[in-house]
Amino acid sequence: MKRIVFVLLGMLLVLSSYSQNNLIPVKKNVCEYVVDTILYSQIDFYYSNTSDSAYVLWIERGNVDSLSDSQKIQKHFHSNKGDMSLMGIILDGNVGSYVPGLFDSFMKVIMPKEQFIVSVLKKGKVETSPDMINLIEKQIVIVNANEVRGLQIDSSIEMFNYSAKSVTIKYEWLK
Repeated sequence: MKRIVFVLLGMLLVLSSYSQNNLIPVKKNVCEYVVDTILYSQIDFYYSNTSDSAYVLWIERGNVDSLSDSQKIQKHFHSNKGDMSLMGIILDGNVGSYVPGLFDSFMKVIMPKEQFIVSVLKKGKVETSPDMINLIEKQIVIVNANEVRGLQIDSSIEMFNYSAKSVTIKYEWLK
């Protein structure tokens, strides 16, 4: 009897984590093109919010896969970068205009039923193994907005929320 309960609980945990991870499915696509005889690859990551909650996405310069979500949030929103943290800037009522730094203060709120695309441009051919694409994906962080302490999803953050539906970055910037 205990074994059956243990197996059922294990299955429930796996299924619940599976369903949570699939609230923001990621579709990946690689395209190639030539400019002046130079081959370029474009790797697109499509993040579609199929949940009823808002999610926040940002890009890290290095791999942060070993950190928990709360550690990633602390690092991006609450650690000082220069004089203030990103959350300090958001909560400061005296900010007149704002242009985010890609790895320091960039954030995109993806509302329910919205999609956001992160495109990475790389000179040359993308390696055939999925390792490179997986490493890039680990530098793109996405968390439920409710997990970010102090962040209110309303008009007060409009200036700090990246407004476009996509962002394009060079592969070299991620190293």
